[in-house]
Order: sequence, then structure tokens, then C-alpha cells
Amino acid sequence: HVSYLSDDCQACLLLLSVEPNVFFTPSDAKRRITDKLRSTKCLEAISKEIEKPTNGGLNLSIIGIPQLRHFLYKPKTAAQLLCSELVPLYTSLNEFERLEGIYCDLLHRIHNNSRPLKLIFEVHEREVVLAWVTAAYELYAVFEPFVDMCTVIKHVDKLIKWIEKEYDVFFIRNHPTF
Repeated sequence: HVSYLSDDCQACLLLLSVEPNVFFTPSDAKRRITDKLRSTKCLEAISKEIEKPTNGGLNLSIIGIPQLRHFLYKPKTAAQLLCSELVPLYTSLNEFERLEGIYCDLLHRIHNNSRPLKLIFEVHEREVVLAWVTAAYELYAVFEPFVDMCTVIKHVDKLIKWIEKEYDVFFIRNHPTF
């Protein structure tokens, strides 16, 4: 059963059942869920969040690392990924594809079967990039072009501490399996 939560909310609700010919049970469940969301003002909050202009990532300003342009963080214990919003430098298609190429290159080199790496630090013409793999996570980060290695290390340490502090906000630790 797939439907919008309500006429005034663009969020969709997906309900799955193992029964092939069931329609009214999920439809009734959807109505009860929507009623509860509306009575607790959650439906309104969901609508407001959907309407916010965003490109799907975390706003970097809340972390407090002004030289950080973008990052990808993947904990090894979860099949989940945290990434920051794209800053205006990377919002055009060409620049996004260039950033994607940088990440693909780092990922390929970090996970190279013949010579896997744990850490890559590179100074490019338009950015400084870092890839770091530990037992707990993988981190890929892009910084302003004139940031030195000591500053990058200090910023990465701050970023990791911030992610660890906010871990339960961004990642699901325990999830049911089906």
C-alpha cells in the first residue's frame, strides 16, 4: 500500500504485507497513522521539512569547520552513509561530476586489492582531499584548496568527534531485519 500521508503533505507512506490480497487493512492503518500524526502536529512538521530547500545532506555550518566543503562518512557497522550538503561550488552538474570523480578515485585507491591504503591526503588545484579508513569507519573529506595537512588533521578530528557525539541522530544502531 503506497500513498501520500494526506492531500496537504507530500510525504509517502509505504506499508508492506505478506498477504497478497489485502487492501483495506493497510488502508485503515494509514488512516490511523495519519490521524495520529495530525493530532500530534507531526504531519505539519513533516510537511515543513519536505518544503525546506536542501540537496539532501547535512548543513556544514552546524559543525563549525569553515574550510570543510564536503564529506562522506560510512560507519563499518552499518550499511548507512552520512554526507554533507553540496556547497555552491559543487552544485552545477559539471562540478558535481568532478567531485564525484574525486570520490570515486579515492574509493578505488583505498580499496585497491593489490595495494589497499588506509590514508590518502592530496592537494589538488581546487581542493584538498582526504580519505581515511579505520576499523570503525571510512571518511572522505574535501577542504578549501590552501588548507595544510596539520589543519586538515585537526579538522578531521573535530568532525569525527562531532559525528560520534551525534551518532544516534544520524544512524540507526538497531533495526529489525525481515
